[in-house]
Parts: sequence; C-alpha cells; structure tokens
Amino acid sequence: MARIRKSQSGQRRRKSQQTPGWLLLLFGLGIGMAAVLLVQFVMQRTDSRDGLVGLFSKAAKTADATSVNAAKKEKLAKAGETAKPKFDFYTILPEVETVLPDKDAGKAQVSVSPKPEKGIRYVLQAASFASYEDADQLKAKLALNGLVAHIQKVSIEGKGTFHRVRLGPYNRLDELDTVNRRLRQMNIKALRLKVKKGT
Repeated sequence: MARIRKSQSGQRRRKSQQTPGWLLLLFGLGIGMAAVLLVQFVMQRTDSRDGLVGLFSKAAKTADATSVNAAKKEKLAKAGETAKPKFDFYTILPEVETVLPDKDAGKAQVSVSPKPEKGIRYVLQAASFASYEDADQLKAKLALNGLVAHIQKVSIEGKGTFHRVRLGPYNRLDELDTVNRRLRQMNIKALRLKVKKGT
C-alpha cells in the first residue's frame, strides 16, 4: 500500500511541475501573431497602410511626411512662391463637368441644331438627395412618364453621401432640350450638364 501511495504522490509532483495549459495557449497565440506580423512586413507594398503593419508604421510615416512637407514649404518660401495643392476640386471639376446656362422655358425655341462637339456628352440632373429612397422614388416617377434615369452615388467631403438622379447621356444638345422640356412639364427643374466622354 505504501508503495502505491508513494507512486501516486510522485505522479502528482510531476504533473504540478508541468506547464499549465493556459500558458501554452498564450505562448502559441504569441507565436502566431509574430508569424502574421513577419509575413505582413515581408509582403508589405510601398506606401501601403493595410493590415497590422499599417497600425505600427502609420505614426512613423506621418512624422516623416510632415518633416518633408515642412522642408518643401521652406524652399518655396525662400523662392517666393506659394505651395500649390496637388488636387484642387474647383479647377478639376470644370474639366469634367460644366453646367450649361438655363434656357427660358416659356419662349418657343427655333434653333439650328449645332454640330456635336467631339468628346462631349450632355446629361440632365433632375435632383440630388441624401437618401437613396428619395432618389429611387423620383427615378420611378420618371420611369412612369417614359423617361429612363439612373442614380449616381457621390461622396462629398464634409457633407456626406448624395444620390444624384440623372438622365442621359445625350450626344446632341437638342436631344437634351427635348427631355428638359418634358421635365419642366412635370415641374422638375433639371441642371443641364456638359460632360467629357469617359467620365
């Protein structure tokens, strides 16, 4: 009996000296996280802030970028020039879309159809809504009157997301004016837009 008790107490001592399971689990998780970070560091593209690598390197990159921008501003100040932004919304927009002047709806128009401009199309924007449901209701109303419209989702910085209800594109200005007259009969004042092809 004494021998059995001694062997059982010896087994208990060995089990207590072994590492607990939760510690092994934490160790395995740590190794897994280290492997993921290593793979992301190896496969990281330049200027990419994806994944966990982006979390750790974001602060270092922004500090470097601010020091480079400060150096550029100093050079420009010495040269007497002002820094120009890379993307200026108000200069880019006229290159893509131009609002055409509104023609009087009450006057009878007899005009010679102008030659279509190369690389230009015309679009009517019936309305712009913050909610998709309102835009979809207008699109349905237009469809019931035989006009085909589409909804364009646009994000405007500082204002949110808008849903534009647009008709077209039309290749000629007289096609645009015909549809615009129909919209006016429905009490919809649309924006007449000139758009470059491919946008």
